[in-house]
Parts: sequence; structure tokens; C-alpha cells
Amino acid sequence: MLRALLLLIALGLLALIVLTYTGVISLSQTQQAQAPKFNVSVKPVEVGTTTANVQMPAVEMKNKQVQVPTVRVGDGNQQ
Repeated sequence: MLRALLLLIALGLLALIVLTYTGVISLSQTQQAQAPKFNVSVKPVEVGTTTANVQMPAVEMKNKQVQVPTVRVGDGNQQ
């Protein structure tokens, strides 16, 4: 359990480092004192949809006569 928690923390820190390195998150220090302040700016994220042509599989139904197995059960009252 502890290993899983440490792994999640490490992955979170790694993601923060990558996002900062690529410029998605920008950190700047605004005050240099005993308790420095930081300004964090994040690039805007747009979510939406677009129209694209994709190949979709099509299932086609056809009626065709074939022989199928049958099972008959008698009622046992035959003479």
C-alpha cells in the first residue's frame, strides 16, 4: 500500500515537471522574502468535437433457407 502511494506521488511529480518543462504550466516568483510567493499561469485547454471520415464496419442481414436440426419430444401416450 505504501509503495503504491509513493509511486503515485512520484508519477504526479514527474507529470508536474514535464508540464513545466514543455511550457503548459509557467511558474514565476513574485516575492522574495521568508515566505516567497509564486504566480502560476496555465495555458488554456480547449475541448470540442470535429467531423472526420472514418471507416465503419457494416453488418448486413440476409434471409436464406438452410436446414437446421430439430428435436421432438413425445408425450409417451402412443399406442
